[in-house]
Formats: sequence, C-alpha cells, structure tokens
Amino acid sequence: MRSLIGRLRRPINRSQLDKIGTMVLDGDGSTLSLDFTTMSSLDSRFTFSRSSTATFTNSSGLVASAGTNIPRFDYDPTTLAPRGLLLEGSATNLMTYSEDFNAAAWTDTSITRATGNADPAGGTTAVRFTASAGNATVIRAAAIGTSAERTFSVWLRRVTGTGNIQYTQNNGTNWTTQAITSTWTRYTFTHTVDHRVGIRIVTSGDAIEMWGAQLETGSGASSYLPTGASTVQRAADSCSIALSTFGFNTSEGSFYVDWFRKNSGSGSGSAIATDYASPRWLGLDTTTGSNTVNLNSWSGLTSSANGSARNKAAASYGAWTGTVVPVSLCVNNTAAVTGNRDFNPSTATYLTLGAASGSSGTTPAYGVSTRDYLNNCIASVKYWPSRLSDATLRSLTA
Repeated sequence: MRSLIGRLRRPINRSQLDKIGTMVLDGDGSTLSLDFTTMSSLDSRFTFSRSSTATFTNSSGLVASAGTNIPRFDYDPTTLAPRGLLLEGSATNLMTYSEDFNAAAWTDTSITRATGNADPAGGTTAVRFTASAGNATVIRAAAIGTSAERTFSVWLRRVTGTGNIQYTQNNGTNWTTQAITSTWTRYTFTHTVDHRVGIRIVTSGDAIEMWGAQLETGSGASSYLPTGASTVQRAADSCSIALSTFGFNTSEGSFYVDWFRKNSGSGSGSAIATDYASPRWLGLDTTTGSNTVNLNSWSGLTSSANGSARNKAAASYGAWTGTVVPVSLCVNNTAAVTGNRDFNPSTATYLTLGAASGSSGTTPAYGVSTRDYLNNCIASVKYWPSRLSDATLRSLTA
C-alpha cells in the first residue's frame, strides 16, 4: 500500500495527464473525450499544421489572427458562445484593398467618406459612407475574374437612418435589397456573373460603415483574409491523431462528433475520417445544401436525412468479415440507420479532423478534393472501444 501511495504522489507529466484526461474524464468507458469549446490549445497527441496565418472570432467577438501552425478556437460573434475548433481548406481573397475603400480599386457616386472608425477587429480602419443623394453607390472599379460561382462577403453596420442597402454583383445591372442592423454583421452574397460588386445606400442622408471585403470561389464565406495591393491565400488546416494513442479497437468501436455543417464550397464536408485508403477509410460528413449526414467508406455510404446546421452524430462499427463491417448511424436524436461498409479497422492508423485524408501512407495529407473540408467548427469528439447499442447511440445525439 505504501508503495502504491508513493507512486500516486509522484508528479504527473503532461503526457500522463493527457492519457488520464481522455481515459477517465467522463467515466463512461470512452478512451477519447475532447471538448474543443473549452480548449485554448490542442491535446499534445495531435499533429496540426497550417502554413499561413488565419483569422477567427475570439471570445470577445472580435476578428483575431492566429499565426502559422496555430489552431483556431472560434466563437459566435453575436452570442460569444464557444463553437470549437475551426478547420478549413485553403482559400484566396480575390478582393484587393479589402479595408481601404478609398483606394483606386473602388469608385463611388453621391458618397462622402470618413475613415478612422472602430472596426470588427478592434482597430480603427472601418470606413463610413454617408449618402448625399438617394441610391448612392460604392462599387468595385473592375470585374474580378470570369463568370464562376463566387461569394462576396463584407462587414456592415448602420450608423444613421432606417432604410435598406442594396448589393450588386454586376456593376449595378441588378440589385439585391439587404436590411442591415446597427451592430457589426458579416453579410454574404453568392453569384455567378462578372464579379463587379458594390453597395448602394438607398436613402439620402443614411450612413453605414463597411469593413473587410472578401471575394472567394465557392458558395459561402470562409474566414476573413485581409488584403492590400495583392490577393492573399490562407493555407489549409491539417489536424490528425494516431489511433494508437487512444486505445482504438480493431474489432469494434463507436464514435461521437458534434459539429457545424460546412459553410462554403460545394460537395461534402468531413467532420472526422480515418486514413483515406481502401479499405481503411470510414468517416462522418455532411452533404452541402441538404440535411443529409453520411457515414462514408471507401466505396459507399450509409446516410441519415436528419442533419441540420449543427449536427450531433454517433456511429458504431463491428467486426471485419473480410469484405465489410456492420455499422449503425444516429443523427440528432433520430432512429439508427444500419448497413454494411467496406472498412477494415485493423488497417487504419490515424484519425483526421475537419477533412478526409488524401494519403494512404503514414503521414496525413489532405487533398482528396476541396469539397471534403469541413470549413467550420467541431465542438467535441468521443470514442469508445466497444460497439454501443443503437439506443445508446441515439441518446448521445439528443
């Protein structure tokens, strides 16, 4: 007994603490239990990289910057509620002078300007536009690129007046009306024409402030990329953990993930996945533009049409029969969907977060295609080295 007490009194190092925290934190038999909404840094077992800086919303609701290879823990800009680990693919802001609307790249009519106003990043770079006549405009001086699906995003807030603003995607040929509030809000507009974008203040005397213009390929806005005279690219996030570090069971097991649906691009967005190679791949993803959540494998998927903007999904796998394993999938407190998937647990080596891996080797490498990136936040991930019952899987997702 004294020997045991002596060992318990010895200092615990970080590696031991990581294992203790994931093995017994919840007392429910899970061997991996990660709540990204309470973290400020990643568990040391993760391999993370991003070869550029990137922005996120911090706990004060401000747009903040994270350095190269630093993970981002995002917050809701309105409620300040933590959203979890932000994971995105690469993107480029095609809009130069994203904060300097006085630059030659922008032109205006019936507008007076005032600089030095408080902005969503806690600085003073927002520009105030006051209409000296009705239908006053500030428009991009030239089109950017050729016709393709792209998304324009910009932070706006109303200073005076109660009228609407309008948005153009093609130099004023068409206008879309948008009501804006007196608090900073990022508005997004997706279009497929010549990308000569602009804003029009409908009512004379009304004033708005504008900051952070971005134009990017795809159907949604990703995290903000500030630009000057040149376009700026954000590199992709790469995040993985070796299965051997959390007691992965090659005979049976269960996963739980709480995540937000993909917010840009096209195709599916992966929340988690094992190695992307036959027959070791199994992952949870969503289908963009629909409520479908998929338990995906190398050559097929088991789907549940019960997804939403935020999804809680739990899935289990059984023993490999030489061709397939039995699986169950529950999403957002709905009945289990079952099937057989071509997944051999004994050949898998690591788990990726936020995208499917594009490499069959030992080093995670994304690149299956950009559609596989989550482009949003993961709130939590759990794993059990046993096949939980369908009833338990469902209760987890309630």
